[in-house]
Amino acid sequence: MATANPFLRGYQDLYIRRELLITDDDNYQPSYRQLTTDQEGLTDEELAGHHCVFGDTHALVIEPEEISEEQDALYLTDGQVRSVVYTVRATENGEELHLGDTESRARAEGLLKRIQFETGFYSRSFEITSAHLPDYEWDDLQDLVQHADTNQLMFECFTLPDSDAVGFKLHGTPWTDEHLNDIEGHGLSVLQAKQDVEGFMPETIRVLGLAGQADVRILILDPNGCLLEGLPLF
Repeated sequence: MATANPFLRGYQDLYIRRELLITDDDNYQPSYRQLTTDQEGLTDEELAGHHCVFGDTHALVIEPEEISEEQDALYLTDGQVRSVVYTVRATENGEELHLGDTESRARAEGLLKRIQFETGFYSRSFEITSAHLPDYEWDDLQDLVQHADTNQLMFECFTLPDSDAVGFKLHGTPWTDEHLNDIEGHGLSVLQAKQDVEGFMPETIRVLGLAGQADVRILILDPNGCLLEGLPLF
């Protein structure tokens, strides 16, 4: 099982899904189902209040007398569409989550925007303790960042002498293989090999890689910085 990236915060892969809220005679709890592809063009008004048949994932809005034998075999349960809802969904640590329902796409988009404001582009800076690097790496790093050629390494680095801190400004994030291939023509392993050639050591490269994959843009390593839970200490 892969270890969660400690730099990841909040929800990832936020999206909106249009669903039918359905009730039937056999269940007290309502069911949520997606529309079949050929009915996605129907308006909310054309769907709400109508009879439907549904299976484990999808529903077909249709009157009982119009159901064919093939449809009857695919969709085993009869129900009533009570409303059309726009669900906001996301992933967290690899698990898909249902965050909530709204009555219109406009309200769902508004909710999505507010969630992204709190957890997305406005929280891409970290200050963490330098104890997340071995002592010998930390000592060498303070000297290396002052003369390293970072032109091909997808970051700029600098020192903060008054606090003995080291800073990194990461470029081209997120550092996923797909994104790096699009902008640089190679994946993360090639980028990390270039960082190794320039003299950056394994734990430094690993920490930068995790930050880059989590779309961090500013990373400060400071002896007085905070512990990042989930990241090893040395």
